[in-house]
Amino acid sequence: MIKEVRSWSKPYLAGIIGRKKVDWSIFEYGTQIPIEFHEDFAIANANHFLKVGEKVQIELIFNDNTYNANLIYIKRKDSDGGSLQLRYDQNKSFKELLKDVFETSYQFLRQNRQENSKKVIHTPEEISEYIEFYQTERPYVYKMVFQTKPTQSMLSFWWVNQGQTHIQEKNGGYLWAPQKSKQGRPLPHHIKLLDAKIGDIVFCYSSMEVKSIGIVKKEAVESLKPSAIAMHDWQEDGYLLELTYYDLVPSIRKEEIPEEWRLKESGPFDVNGNLKQGYFFELSEEFSRKLFQLFNERFATEVRTKMGEYESKREINMVRDNPKTYFTNRELIDHIYSYIKSKGFFYEKKEVINLFLSLKTKPFVILSGISGTGKTKMVQWFAESVGAIEENGQFSLIPIRPDWNDGSDLLGYVDIKGEFKEGPLTKVIKKAAANPELPYFVLLDEMNLARVEYYFSDILSVMESRKWKNGEIISSNLLSEEIAGVALKLPNNLYIIGTVNMDETTHPFSKKVLDRANTIEFNRVDLGNLDFLNELEEMEPVVAGHESFTSIYLHLKDVYLKNPQLVEQVTSEIIKMNNALQLINAHVGYRVRDEVCFYMAYNHQANLMKFEEALDHCILQKILPRIAGSDKRVDQLLRDLYVHFTNKQFDEDLDLAELELATAKYPHSAAKLVEMLRRLREDGFTSFWVS
Repeated sequence: MIKEVRSWSKPYLAGIIGRKKVDWSIFEYGTQIPIEFHEDFAIANANHFLKVGEKVQIELIFNDNTYNANLIYIKRKDSDGGSLQLRYDQNKSFKELLKDVFETSYQFLRQNRQENSKKVIHTPEEISEYIEFYQTERPYVYKMVFQTKPTQSMLSFWWVNQGQTHIQEKNGGYLWAPQKSKQGRPLPHHIKLLDAKIGDIVFCYSSMEVKSIGIVKKEAVESLKPSAIAMHDWQEDGYLLELTYYDLVPSIRKEEIPEEWRLKESGPFDVNGNLKQGYFFELSEEFSRKLFQLFNERFATEVRTKMGEYESKREINMVRDNPKTYFTNRELIDHIYSYIKSKGFFYEKKEVINLFLSLKTKPFVILSGISGTGKTKMVQWFAESVGAIEENGQFSLIPIRPDWNDGSDLLGYVDIKGEFKEGPLTKVIKKAAANPELPYFVLLDEMNLARVEYYFSDILSVMESRKWKNGEIISSNLLSEEIAGVALKLPNNLYIIGTVNMDETTHPFSKKVLDRANTIEFNRVDLGNLDFLNELEEMEPVVAGHESFTSIYLHLKDVYLKNPQLVEQVTSEIIKMNNALQLINAHVGYRVRDEVCFYMAYNHQANLMKFEEALDHCILQKILPRIAGSDKRVDQLLRDLYVHFTNKQFDEDLDLAELELATAKYPHSAAKLVEMLRRLREDGFTSFWVS
């Protein structure tokens, strides 16, 4: 926060003048502007400071609608000074809009304030709402963004696996579930019945179909097992939720619900898009609205009417007029590429695709290359294009120091007083854990100035501990409660990118590190290409959610169940390369095989690159960095791989070899082999890295 004065504040947001907390004055006449914010408004007004007694008409813009108001510097009765105020006393339509938008604040303040009393009533922090004022290109014209809190009348959506009891429960107009299992343990997915509110919508699933929609009639109460389901061997004490049932005509079969939606929905569905064992699950708003839109005609009139009312209410309660945007992978990549290009930096689109797929495969990527090729900027613009910047904490650059020799420099340490001092990465981890719906990017600049194995080993180990639990990816503890005061895991929405240079001041990578990262090389330089500078069109970042980048595969079986042919094809290619790599014990293990399959699966799902093109990137990033040496075995290995990549023997005539690469099966990897063979011949030693 840049500054905070009473009900006004100024967060780190581009173009913001100030943020005003909603109080009763907002609904009556407007607001007073503290003297600490006079300069902020003056800057937005072409550096014009109002004088005492001066009045200027202003325009307030919300959702492309314009509302008239005034900026007035009113003279105080008890002093020579004045009070700068933003007023709209007579603008009834605008005041009605504010009452509708900020209904939560309006209802709370109206119920708690005393008539004719000057005592200021503040809304509790958990329901506080705000108006943000942003400057525009024109003086005295401000864009507004409303930050609201949904009222209790907003709907929640639920999914119930009724099984054999659907007919009895529908005929009785209820849902019932036992409080405890047969072993006497409470069942969380049964207790969830108590969270449903009157008016909530329940999707009722039975026999592989969503058969009915239930609207909650009364909130759940403790109840004995109804006689209609007495034959079931359950505990007698349970919870009963009254519903009004409306049949779907026809029912919605599970297979009709797009698999991509089921994979994203962590409620009733597992990582394969199948139904979990359990009874009552909360559904996301996005998933529920998509179902309604896709199968609209199957819903009863009463349900369609209720959803129509909900949509109207939802539009008013949007947190911002530029909410989180949902993209397909292809749409998001197109946006990122265009945004980076608009900044005057030229990268090929395939390089953006490769970085995206690498991050999605595993949240740890290394960018290598000679100094000055734009590695740092690539990451910065990539993150900024999806709304992750330093000001909002979603992007952090951490410079690595040569004297780092353990994890305490990055994560923190316990000082002599026994107090834990947070490291730079720990601060980001806490922010990411508190906002799981947003992606957080960390750039470790000059990552190999210190030995990566020394200061990064704890993170690498915890990254490998990730597993599925209740439909979510979790890790082991990175820091224990005894050390940090709270147990810290590695958040699933944290992406770590390291930039490296290979010269006499840096350290090489061990196979342990290379196995656990995609290593992307940036050595391409085309100084003569200036054509792209003629096509610069300013692009605005979007607010993309974490779901755009999150992994859905952790184990090979996750991919194999969906696309066994792809896994077998990739594995077959890796086995052929492994036969050659064994010559110098550089062959890859299961981890590399699995992650290559994940990368190829994500590419296949979004139809981004051809099979050979995508696998070419994987070979270049996961396999070739392992090769280094100076003897004849290395020479033979490189030549064997060259034959596999090009179907031709390597010729010492490098110009000829380069001409052959256009028809090679894996041209980028073949070109790297040519470079490595040349270095072996000229220097007597070769490796993947350019130094």
